[in-house]
Amino acid sequence: MTKKISHNFHTGLTLVEVLVAAAIILVFLVALFQVHSLYLRRAFLNTGSIKGALLVEEGLEAVRFLRDSSWNTNIAPLALETDYNLVFQSNTWATTTTAFFIDDTFERKIIFSAVNRDTNGDIVSTGGILDPGTRLVTVNVSWRRGEATTTRSISTYITNILDN
Repeated sequence: MTKKISHNFHTGLTLVEVLVAAAIILVFLVALFQVHSLYLRRAFLNTGSIKGALLVEEGLEAVRFLRDSSWNTNIAPLALETDYNLVFQSNTWATTTTAFFIDDTFERKIIFSAVNRDTNGDIVSTGGILDPGTRLVTVNVSWRRGEATTTRSISTYITNILDN
């Protein structure tokens, strides 16, 4: 007599297998959301840095505009080592000592410093003779980032090249 052996295979998933698969998918999704959250935080932090750098460059361009418009009116009368702010009014740039914030966040200051030259006409940090037609311009932009203040700064020399 031949005995018939039947194999009883289950063709579905057990509850344990479903739970393991769900846990793996959940871990993957949580990690993905955390990476995305970190990316967004970094992107928002960089927005301030980018805008700060653009405001520094804009400050230098505005000073060049003032120089080209009239050195004797816009640059020469300004007190040295004094914080100035730039304002755009009536389709032109102007300087003021009144402090204000750009977008209620960024503070931009422009400082003009004297420049001395030696007998060869080279710029020197000490000694030499004052050059009234040249200024060292420093543009500082600062803003709050969390509990700290971040600052971007750039310096260059400007000269009364148009003799105006």
